[in-house]
Amino acid sequence: MILGVALISSCATSDKAKSSSDAPDKNGPQPENGMKPYSEVITDEAESDEGLFDVHKIEEDFFYEIPDSLLNREMLLVSRIAETQNEIGYGGEKLNTQVVRWQKKNDDILLRHVSYENVASDSLPVYEAVRNSNFEPIIASFDIESLGEDSSGVVIDVTDLYSTDVQALGLQDSRREAYQVRRLDTDRSYIEHINSYPKNIEARNWLTYQASNPPSSSSTGTISMEVNHSMVVLPDEKMDTREYDERVGYFSIEQTDYGTEANKAKDMQYITRYQLIPKDKEAYLDGELVEPVNPIVYYIDPATPQKWRSYLKQGVEDWQPVLKMLLLQKIRPPRRKILNGVRKMRGIR
Repeated sequence: MILGVALISSCATSDKAKSSSDAPDKNGPQPENGMKPYSEVITDEAESDEGLFDVHKIEEDFFYEIPDSLLNREMLLVSRIAETQNEIGYGGEKLNTQVVRWQKKNDDILLRHVSYENVASDSLPVYEAVRNSNFEPIIASFDIESLGEDSSGVVIDVTDLYSTDVQALGLQDSRREAYQVRRLDTDRSYIEHINSYPKNIEARNWLTYQASNPPSSSSTGTISMEVNHSMVVLPDEKMDTREYDERVGYFSIEQTDYGTEANKAKDMQYITRYQLIPKDKEAYLDGELVEPVNPIVYYIDPATPQKWRSYLKQGVEDWQPVLKMLLLQKIRPPRRKILNGVRKMRGIR
């Protein structure tokens, strides 16, 4: 039995019925709810870059092809100044760090800001109340232009996200106020490039603001800077927290925990940690110093004068014996020895 489906558009009506065979349609997924076929959105002119999201550039427009598997996944979004005018920060300075998620709502895709300022364990009754008080603000909304090429995702136009004034991705409030920023001039703001990699997407744009009190080049009434946005998918498995100790110089974050035994909201402070996974877990549990799967790598700024680079490198390397000594000190028994001791006390062999 052959089923015929008539495709009707505002421009023309086809008089040919399409067969429901298993063969893929050459035009890609068919439109739903007014969406266009994939081939009409991502045309042959598109310059495509595969990665976390496939990124497509068509003339001056950029499209994200987001797989269904990455909708609702939490991602870290870090915006940094890449280049700037005199007296407006410096190259590499962080503008904003936030956790975001891409979420489907009806025929739209929302970019939402995720907050971890107030928390409670999801096993506690108070968890629902805390979650209801942490409604995620919507940073931006996008029409779904088409389904993905294999119908398992969505295609959205993200040009406006990087070429208009989205405050979460631009100049901070304090600087807007100090420089008396009036608005972003979209005619003088551009997307430099968007590149996709297996775990992250790097977008770079030029932002030009009209300002009454710019800190430099005041005669122009303008502030211009180049900003880089790194969006990195976060792992499904969250890391264990480690409480901050003021005796050690860690960077830290603060949270208000509503699920502690204190029977009140308690301010908690945790260190920011690297995810270091030992190559040899057995040796690590026995208290030995082992190499990580992915070591922490630091780079010397290419702007550093050549005559100083060897000394900076040597200064870091001279610390290696000290760090190894500190790490190998038997300040407390290795985890495995503690577990073995507990087993012996309980008569477990």
